[in-house]
Amino acid sequence: MTLEEKIVQLTRETLVDLVNLRYDKLKEENKINEETEEFLRGVFQLEGTLTLPPRDEEMDIDLYEFNDNSGFGTEVRYLWFDDEESQIVLFCEAKTNTEKLR
Repeated sequence: MTLEEKIVQLTRETLVDLVNLRYDKLKEENKINEETEEFLRGVFQLEGTLTLPPRDEEMDIDLYEFNDNSGFGTEVRYLWFDDEESQIVLFCEAKTNTEKLR
């Protein structure tokens, strides 16, 4: 599996953890902090219950490499709430070392 594939897979796993309200797990894995958790809970409270798309192929994850080569950004378009697609996008980033080994 390439580094890019691993990052997309981690993004997918993060979304599944968010759907299942596993905030403590995400904090333990340093994927979110207290501030991010509070922000996400606020958004989800306004939008409804975060759900997965009905079909896996509808989980559209784009991957971008940062111009300074410090890592990658992913974008999940679009999040689903109460089993309906919304216009909300989830952004994640993965920092890498200079050899891109992590």
